[in-house]
Amino acid sequence: MMGGESEENTPQHEVAIARFFLDLREVTMDAYAKCVTGGTCKAPTTNNPFCNALHPGTGDHPANCIDWDDAVAYCSSVGKRLPSEREWEYAASGGSEQRLYSWGSEPPDGTRACYAHEGTCKVGSFAPGAFGLYDMTGNVWEWTSTWYGPYPDENVAGRMRITRGGSWSRRFAKWMRNSLRGRFEPTDHIASVGFRCAQDSAPRTCPRDTEAKGDACVRVSGTPLCPKAESFVEGACRVGGVVPAWSTQGVPSGKLPSVGPTDDAAVATASAPAGPPTITRGRNPGFDADCARIAPSMPIAYDFHGGGFHDREPQVHASGCKKRDVGTTWTSVCCPN
Repeated sequence: MMGGESEENTPQHEVAIARFFLDLREVTMDAYAKCVTGGTCKAPTTNNPFCNALHPGTGDHPANCIDWDDAVAYCSSVGKRLPSEREWEYAASGGSEQRLYSWGSEPPDGTRACYAHEGTCKVGSFAPGAFGLYDMTGNVWEWTSTWYGPYPDENVAGRMRITRGGSWSRRFAKWMRNSLRGRFEPTDHIASVGFRCAQDSAPRTCPRDTEAKGDACVRVSGTPLCPKAESFVEGACRVGGVVPAWSTQGVPSGKLPSVGPTDDAAVATASAPAGPPTITRGRNPGFDADCARIAPSMPIAYDFHGGGFHDREPQVHASGCKKRDVGTTWTSVCCPN
């Protein structure tokens, strides 16, 4: 079962994943430097004070400030590839164990992961989690091969690539859950983003009751898995196994009722191109104390509302404030006044 309970991580849904290999550790600065020396990869950027390329002695820390294309180039140079989002979540969660974090359900702290930390940590500094993998939770977010898009589909194109795993820069446990989806544009060079590589298993081996179709494993028999409190009845996962009333009133099971003219007009209106989102800024004094603690020179809390993360970023930067936390539709900041 893939997905979680927050808005962007639902609906939870079944996915079938072929056997694959995943690096035990994140790619380090030293390993990445060999790719640069060989002319295959570009040098990491130094556009952020936490970029490891700025700091001697970080060769055994994760390669960061690397864009998606260079992560792909590195993995290709060693005969590997980036993992898909589905593969990454499976590995971090211990497969059917469905772990909340790579080590289990206990909340993250400085003894379990590189979390709420000033910069990256040496790769493999903490005990391994599921499948013996290190730093799946924390240290750096990790690039995946997957385009961002709504569940349950896996997009074949898009604007942003999915990152997973949380990072050293996060201060709240919600950002560290295995099911959480981060996303950045492929050209972004972020100090809190790195990567590890994956490799196919040959021949392709799909789970029981599924078979390989193209690059995917597809269920062909058996009963699909469903989210908690749901059961598979008449071709779909249903809450409590209850079939909706319309399916017993002459509508074929698994088919939605037909849409009338009024509904067609509503759909057409909803799909019309929209203008730039409206971004608003307002005070949030409930977080003043947190701002005073993490940024003493910026003790006044505000929220930016509207659009997505990238829509709000220009106004956040222009404000001269420090980001405190980010949500689906809001960004919390600390300001000097």
